Amino acid sequence: MSQRPRTLGRTFVAVGVLVAAAAGTAVPAAAAAPNPAKPSSAEKDIAQLEREFQDLVKVPGLASVLRDSKPLVESPILGSGREAEAEPDAIPGCTPGTLLSEFEKLKAPLTKVEQRAASVVGSLNYLYASVVANDKSPQVVGTDGQYTPRAAAAIDKLRGFWDIESWNIQLVAFKGTDAASPEKMRETFARGLAPERAAAAGALASKVVHEVPALQGGRNPLLSGNAFAQQPGSPGGKRILLGDGLLELVGRGGFGDVSVEGILGHEYGHQVDFAHDNSPGDESGEMGPDAYAGYFLAHAKGAAWDARAQQEFAYLSASIGDCEHSHGTPGQRKAAGTWGEQQALKQDNPNKIVPSATVIEKFQKEYPKLMKSQS
Repeated sequence: MSQRPRTLGRTFVAVGVLVAAAAGTAVPAAAAAPNPAKPSSAEKDIAQLEREFQDLVKVPGLASVLRDSKPLVESPILGSGREAEAEPDAIPGCTPGTLLSEFEKLKAPLTKVEQRAASVVGSLNYLYASVVANDKSPQVVGTDGQYTPRAAAAIDKLRGFWDIESWNIQLVAFKGTDAASPEKMRETFARGLAPERAAAAGALASKVVHEVPALQGGRNPLLSGNAFAQQPGSPGGKRILLGDGLLELVGRGGFGDVSVEGILGHEYGHQVDFAHDNSPGDESGEMGPDAYAGYFLAHAKGAAWDARAQQEFAYLSASIGDCEHSHGTPGQRKAAGTWGEQQALKQDNPNKIVPSATVIEKFQKEYPKLMKSQS
């Protein structure tokens, strides 16, 4: 199985969502179904924006970004996401994590038209953050920049902790409001469209963000509800995208104290896997980064969190667990994070940082046992 960008879990992002299908391009599925009623001006704008987006992602590099990316959780927005796959059977007796339920609550009141708008706008936000933006300009993390200092401190700590090439791992803010900027969207569309058309498409994207009230001018958490890790072969290079919407929902869930560091710890865990060409196709692909994050967060040379914060991170991991044989159930993800914490706490020398390759090897040996923690 080829390597691909990774994220925390299986159902978050509302749309940081990847709208590419088998051919490498696609418009949100709902766009194909004609509306028997006379379309409103907003519907016409959404349909035109979907067409512009479809042509944009015909560019091979952009198509691969969308097709290969894997959101922290699959988008709950109808028509978004990667190529449709057969829905796996739900695990009997399993209840999805609480944060997944919050995303479903956000989606529930949206009409099909609003879902289409959210899908294409969220996908454009994702393309801007993954390909156009970079960390050479100051990154504003959180809707109002409230998480910027914590994110900067956490990524610096992670770069110094793990023994992988880290100077070129960018931290980029993934913002729901990016699509509201005609200039940012012009830059995004310019990756595949002629200059005049790119400018017009950028202006149209901004218009849609503001004319569909449900999008809240880009502040609806569905538009940036995810975090991503991208590997060296991606068009934007190695990077971690941290979504405003994800941080907002995690904060609402009561995990604000550990949100930034916990999520970045997980995403950096994917970079650890990428550095060792470790790309498992089972749940260990997400549970492993949970474990690596737990090790970093509890380690004396890492975040050095106390017992309460360590426990809170384990429950944060559980809150994004799913029941679809995908990234791990709430119980499995909690067990993985806790296992990583215990590796740091039980070392004979608390200041020794075990090589990342060894941590991966130890986790893979423990993984079958952790999979038994389903409840």
